[in-house]
Amino acid sequence: MLPFLSLDIQEELGVLIGTWNPASFLTLTNVANNSNKKFYYKLERPSEQITSITSDPSKAVVFAAISDTIYMYPNFSLVQNGSESLVPIFKGKSYTFGQIAFDYVSSNLYWCDALHYWIAMKPAYHHNTTIYKIVVHKDLKQPEGLALDPEDR
Repeated sequence: MLPFLSLDIQEELGVLIGTWNPASFLTLTNVANNSNKKFYYKLERPSEQITSITSDPSKAVVFAAISDTIYMYPNFSLVQNGSESLVPIFKGKSYTFGQIAFDYVSSNLYWCDALHYWIAMKPAYHHNTTIYKIVVHKDLKQPEGLALDPEDR
């Protein structure tokens, strides 16, 4: 299953899909009127797998879980030219599938780790790749899906 995300970033509307073989981001624009335009950003290592993606539309940032690392793609555009690079923001998650989700109220990033049986979080814009906190670890068996419903404070 390929991860996908509907995006509304900087007044661009479209769909972002994480593809495999080769590993790349695929964006589709003009989806509503069926005149799709496709744009690819291929990863440096085509054997990697994008297993989950989420975004912060207010800052035009996409977050992606790739292998054992969560990356940030700053200044993302649906018609990107691939000139921006992915910035690692967390290293050390297991290689298992597990959703990532962005909390736009607190600017925290959450992810499931099915191998470690936990849900963890970290400040999304903190670039230390080893800082994180386990927020749920009891009574979980292979958590893979995650959705957030943040409340305004």
